[in-house]
Amino acid sequence: MSVRGDLRVGETLRGSLRKKRRSYTVMGRVVLKQRVQGSRGFVKREQWRLIDDDGQELWLEIRRDTNKVVLHEPVPVQPSIDPLSLEVGWTRKLRVRGQPCTVEVTNVRRAEIDHETGAIDHSQGALTATTCAGLRVVDAQGSISTMVVDAHRLHTREIYSETGLSSSKQYRVFGRPVTRPWWIPSFMRRFWRWFPAAISGASRSEWAPVFWIVLMFVVLVLAELIDEDEGFFPSGGGVSFRNRSVYGGGGGGVGK
Repeated sequence: MSVRGDLRVGETLRGSLRKKRRSYTVMGRVVLKQRVQGSRGFVKREQWRLIDDDGQELWLEIRRDTNKVVLHEPVPVQPSIDPLSLEVGWTRKLRVRGQPCTVEVTNVRRAEIDHETGAIDHSQGALTATTCAGLRVVDAQGSISTMVVDAHRLHTREIYSETGLSSSKQYRVFGRPVTRPWWIPSFMRRFWRWFPAAISGASRSEWAPVFWIVLMFVVLVLAELIDEDEGFFPSGGGVSFRNRSVYGGGGGGVGK
């Protein structure tokens, strides 16, 4: 079952990353469309641009074809890498995070930019396509990590590390899941998150009082409908009584 990003431009997420409390503002989204090799079909990936409370840019990638969520964090690299010049098997000795490493290109893919939402900063101006390269990074101790570099997010001397986020990790890093099944509209998920907060009083939304007023009105209307169905009618003196059938069944009734 394919998933979609369950984020909204302008909202703030709060969680913990590497034992440090952080908040993230959702700035924008890029949807990449890549043709499946040997097929007419396409696969899509969402890349959400986030800014944390230190002003650092991060990206959250949602891979619709595999339902994976990957956090991309900027990593300084020297010298800089031009993804447009890379090919599979390209290997160089570079300094990653200030440490000497061997960097090898494991895959290169070209994708169309299907559409964008919000504030996306392209260092080279507006783009309609991009080139992405997967990197295998081996440090001096032999530790291996995977990273990525692409043209549409190319900043000076930066590549991006990749960290997979399971559902439990999404809760820890962002405070909630960041994906939804494709068949559930995003507004339904937002309402489902807001509803418990409104009931508990934790929500500070200006719509919370409206919710309670509407709920009380609905309860009163339902109570009145039930009251009429049971046969209660207020008398002129303000005393209610129950109409009883005259066709037997009750003590004191008049039988036919």
